[in-house]
Amino acid sequence: MRCGKPVQETREDYEVFERMHWDCFHFEFEHNLYGDIAEDVDCGQPSCPVTA
Repeated sequence: MRCGKPVQETREDYEVFERMHWDCFHFEFEHNLYGDIAEDVDCGQPSCPVTA
């Protein structure tokens, strides 16, 4: 777990995303693949939560 809040909307993917929200999973494992990128900066991936 990353943020400690309960997962409700993406419950069916809870185990797939390492028991995290999808956003938490993205920031933990995908966001910094291309360098040290702050969490409030778009990382360039089309599904980045910052873009939304």
